[in-house]
Amino acid sequence: MNLRDVEARLGRDRFLLSALIVVSLLASLCWAGLVLGGLVLSSQPLAAHAASATTAIAAPTLAYQAGQLALVFLTWAGLCTALMLPLASRATVLFARIAGEHAAQRARLRTGLFVLGYLGAWTGFALLAAIAQWTLHESDQGGAVRHPLLLGLIMVAAGVYQWTPTKHACLEHCRAPLPGILAGWRDGLPGAFWRGAAHARQCLGCCWLLMLLLLAAGPDNPGAIAVVGLFVLAEIRLVSGHWIACAGGLALLAVGTRLLFP
Repeated sequence: MNLRDVEARLGRDRFLLSALIVVSLLASLCWAGLVLGGLVLSSQPLAAHAASATTAIAAPTLAYQAGQLALVFLTWAGLCTALMLPLASRATVLFARIAGEHAAQRARLRTGLFVLGYLGAWTGFALLAAIAQWTLHESDQGGAVRHPLLLGLIMVAAGVYQWTPTKHACLEHCRAPLPGILAGWRDGLPGAFWRGAAHARQCLGCCWLLMLLLLAAGPDNPGAIAVVGLFVLAEIRLVSGHWIACAGGLALLAVGTRLLFP
């Protein structure tokens, strides 16, 4: 290996390290925003909650205004970024290495477009989740949804889905993304964007019902976010991830059935 090859490899390694740092910083900012929002809500005085409850009695089905809906959407978008972007780091590094081999002069731009496509797909999911929360929320619950029948149905559906072949195929793609990246490889800048969106689609297939469970506590509840995030992390990163998914499905099925038939 000559000096030029060594310098090129070192340049790629520095780029990968820089990309990981940027991804980590972005996810950390989103986590900080979510935690701060949860702490602010939890520190509101009881009088404020009582006032909101009184208002709810007078108008129990107040809908979010446009500004509130925008904030809910931003909260969901931050949540999806905080939870899912770190889990895409392995796929991002693999894509960056392959892009560097195919077109080193555009590897940085193509990797950025890959991440942008990934976040774009999750932003679409965040918009749908915000609309669902906007439709189903109760004004006295801080943005949470308190419909036991609906929550029970979501939990049962999520529990059953944890056992389906579709779930486990998507989970396997998230656990080992290289075959999917190579199978869907397309040269050019648009191909990088759509490859990121395609990877996000597989991650959505793995986690979308689990993410919707956060409707129960609100998307700015740090405790609920931590539980869902740790469970998704265990599914994807641990060796026994498929068994963890099945065990979690049984637990969700049990709790959901309890809500449906108290």
